[in-house]
Formats: sequence, C-alpha cells, structure tokens
Amino acid sequence: MKAALILAGLLAASGAQAQTVSGEDLFERYCASCHEVTAANGQGPSLKGVVGRKVASVAGFAYSPALKAAGAKGLRWDTAHLDRFLSDPSKLYPGTYMPQSVSKPENRAAIIAYLKAQ
Repeated sequence: MKAALILAGLLAASGAQAQTVSGEDLFERYCASCHEVTAANGQGPSLKGVVGRKVASVAGFAYSPALKAAGAKGLRWDTAHLDRFLSDPSKLYPGTYMPQSVSKPENRAAIIAYLKAQ
C-alpha cells in the first residue's frame, strides 16, 4: 500500500498521465471471447452494426427469452440502452445469457464508441 502511494506521488510529480485504453482493446478484454464484430455469430450474437439495431434481431442466433421479449417490444440498442445493459446485463434483463458486465462508465463509453464504428 505504501509503495503504491509513493509510486502514485512520483507519477503525479513527474506529470505522467494515466494511459487510456482504446475501445478496441476494451472490446477484446470484455466482449471478444463471445462476440464478433464481423457478420459471424460467436457464442454471442455478432455486434457488427449493433448500435441502432433492434434488440434480439440477428438472424440465426438463439437469444434468451428476456432479450426476445425486449426485441418484441421494438427496443433498440441505442447508446443509453447499451450503457445500461453493459453496466449489469442480468439486472436489466434477468435471465439473459450474458454474464459479463463493465463497471466503469468510461470503459462502457469507449466500447460503445468502438461498436459505433463497426
């Protein structure tokens, strides 16, 4: 603990800034084990073009009943909806198959920005 405080003080004194992690790197860390940004589905549905897309609308993917119900209501993956989902998928849609959450708002924002570009 003391060493961490000393290191933090040295970094602050030297003017070093924390490195930001790219949305692509965060996608690889949090999402890529199940999702692709190509047209192919993985363990999870393809996320190519997900921003603005209707929930549970990728052909050929077996969605959870919770996500199918959201899609049937016409809900779409806009930025705010994706942010809420990524913060706690099972809270927003109990029974979803997605176990991974992204706790830091800045990481969610970077992932969403990356997905917008796909």
